[in-house]
Amino acid sequence: MQMIKCIVTIPALNPTDNLINYVRTLANDGIAHIIVVNDGSTKDSLPIFNELNQQSYCTVLTHETNQGKGRALKTAFTYINEHFKDMTGVVTADADGQHAARDVIKIAALLDSKENRLILGVRDFNQPNVPKKSILGNKLTRFIFHALFKEKLSDTQTGLRGIAFHDLPWLLQLKGERYEYEINMLINAIERHIPLHKIEIETLYFNNNAGSYYKSIRDSLQIMTRITAGFFRKGSLIHSESPKQIGEK
Repeated sequence: MQMIKCIVTIPALNPTDNLINYVRTLANDGIAHIIVVNDGSTKDSLPIFNELNQQSYCTVLTHETNQGKGRALKTAFTYINEHFKDMTGVVTADADGQHAARDVIKIAALLDSKENRLILGVRDFNQPNVPKKSILGNKLTRFIFHALFKEKLSDTQTGLRGIAFHDLPWLLQLKGERYEYEINMLINAIERHIPLHKIEIETLYFNNNAGSYYKSIRDSLQIMTRITAGFFRKGSLIHSESPKQIGEK
């Protein structure tokens, strides 16, 4: 099987054993390397991270305390920028099983270091298995996003994204430590005239989304606030200082 010159990044907080098989599947399907960020998980999760870190195809980076999804992604991006300069790009995926491995592979295969675009794996919220709170949260954020930025996105909150390697420097300077980081990414991509390329992916929810730490209504309202603030403070989403350097654990 031909190797896909891409790094898959997975922020993880108290994951289940399923993460081990998920990472193995990605490696077996051709992903060059997977980086898992342990974002302050409890000691009960340590055997999972230790098992992953023993695999040649996986690196585990550790936050001693929970710092949020945005910081976890930036920790991984910093490491990738230092150690994997020959890759076409990065695919971000979630640890809760909502992103089918075949969809991760599909987006990874589309990455091209010469392409100027951000690839988004978008879900279909009309599917019967989508929790009502998730439907409402997504409708709220996509409505205000379109109203302010004139960009139609059926899924503003997707965590499955394909990022070209040359975009990592500005993403490392982007503000946001938690879920707002991902919406700041979309806003700043639009400001930079980077096209948002949408790819339909499978819509997966398990046990009414019980495994996710994302609180649909509360976090969606916070994201709406960030979207509005981002519109009125264009150009202010980038830090002027250098990104924090975090070493491998």
